[in-house]
Amino acid sequence: MQSWFTFELDGEECRVEKEDTHRSLASFLSQLDPCFHDFSIHDAWQGGNPVVMGDLEGDRHRFRVVDAGLIMLPMLAGRQIWTSEGIQNAEPDHPVNLALRNHQLECGIERTGALRILLFEGYYRPDLRRQGQISDQFDSIVTRTANTPAIREVAAQVFASTEQLRLEAAQRAERSGHESSVWTGKHDIFEDRFTKRLFRMKERPSFSYVDGAKRRFYRPSTLVEMLRLKREYPNARLVSGGTELASLAGGVEWPNLISVEAIKELTDFITTEEEWEIGSAISLTEIAELIGRECPSIPKVLRRFASRPIRNRVSLGGYLASSWKDGPITALLMALNARVILLSEDGERDAPLSQFFEETGESILIPNEIIRAVIIPRNSASVLAQRGVTATITDIYTAAPRRSLSRVWGTGAFSLELRDQTIAKARIAYSGIGKIPTRVRDVEEFLAGKKWNESTALEALPLLNDKVEVDESRGESAYRKQLVVTLFQKFLSQHPKHDSIRPEQLTATGEFAKLDQPFFDALPS
Repeated sequence: MQSWFTFELDGEECRVEKEDTHRSLASFLSQLDPCFHDFSIHDAWQGGNPVVMGDLEGDRHRFRVVDAGLIMLPMLAGRQIWTSEGIQNAEPDHPVNLALRNHQLECGIERTGALRILLFEGYYRPDLRRQGQISDQFDSIVTRTANTPAIREVAAQVFASTEQLRLEAAQRAERSGHESSVWTGKHDIFEDRFTKRLFRMKERPSFSYVDGAKRRFYRPSTLVEMLRLKREYPNARLVSGGTELASLAGGVEWPNLISVEAIKELTDFITTEEEWEIGSAISLTEIAELIGRECPSIPKVLRRFASRPIRNRVSLGGYLASSWKDGPITALLMALNARVILLSEDGERDAPLSQFFEETGESILIPNEIIRAVIIPRNSASVLAQRGVTATITDIYTAAPRRSLSRVWGTGAFSLELRDQTIAKARIAYSGIGKIPTRVRDVEEFLAGKKWNESTALEALPLLNDKVEVDESRGESAYRKQLVVTLFQKFLSQHPKHDSIRPEQLTATGEFAKLDQPFFDALPS
């Protein structure tokens, strides 16, 4: 077992030797060079210390913003890291650097560095095309002084330039039949200093590392190898994104860590006509990219969770295994009728997500068992036709002090299957209200067979109020009790008709924000 490893830092090889397995990248950088002194101060809830990580996700090369204070050093073995200083110095005439040089964004040197990082990731994103996505890209910029209109203007200019590059590359690739690889980001259309290094990256092999205190870090590449390690080290902690552990610097530490990031069986994404099977090690950001267009409630709820640098690292399996009872994503998965596939050396078992939490608040995971995948049913036209369903309506609403990077007061997730105007099946789930996330099955049964209209919804409100229990041990219990009915009323107000798949805009916000509109002028075909 080796006591050293290397990763690329701003285009140069960086060697790490005998460093603590729990040490964060931010802590390491703060002592590596005086130019990184800002990394010594870390607060994930104030935006953190963003850097760009270059990696290979399946068959797709990607630049991802990550929080340097929430990623452990051994996780970087074989990867690339770019800091704001590195991006600025490596290619001063890069469109991102030129844009920041020519605009006054009024957010200070530190936040300008974070803007550079977020602009850099956005510049290379193949899916960034809508006004609303710009807001999501910069949700970790937490400051009262930033010139937000100027930031949006700069972002639109930078991202429109890359969209033009992608269009021109697609036109060239159309003749060879490789157009799709351009729009999905599987082809290097930039061929600049950054992407040339990125596209040389290969799949990460198995890796093991021991620090100076004899703590071990393993990164197996197969499930068989991972299960063997878990049997050999029963007290080892499984990690994926690692955001939870890295935040415990100076607190709890584990003598052995086993990373699941490189295990193919946990990073597979399988699509059938009936369902999506999502590997537990796939990040929240990847999930939004993979199924967001077909299931818009997924990216909606993910945008309310943490910030983009954190979403880029948190895996769906890690999110569930942490047993975060107030998490809004859990409520949506329940409303979508999702299931979890649990795996141990004794075999697999399949459980509805609505039964994943026990009355105590703990999950049903037993020792040495992991979440292998999450299965979400699809509402494709053919599947709905087989069930005689003419429309589905699914949405989620979360109440919190602010849009992101904030604790959640309560979440309501609602899904209806309709036969014309009649409710064939209803699923109603809440999290953050009671002691555990829960389905309200009494109300679901009450709604089945009734017309979807205001009268039916109003009849359901007293039953909701009666059946959903509030955890009195927490604060704001009266307010969270009120959320039970107000969130359902909001669902009705935005989906008042049986054929209203997308929510109706009931305020002026939808008129001037135009979140679904492109941020660039229409490109010639």
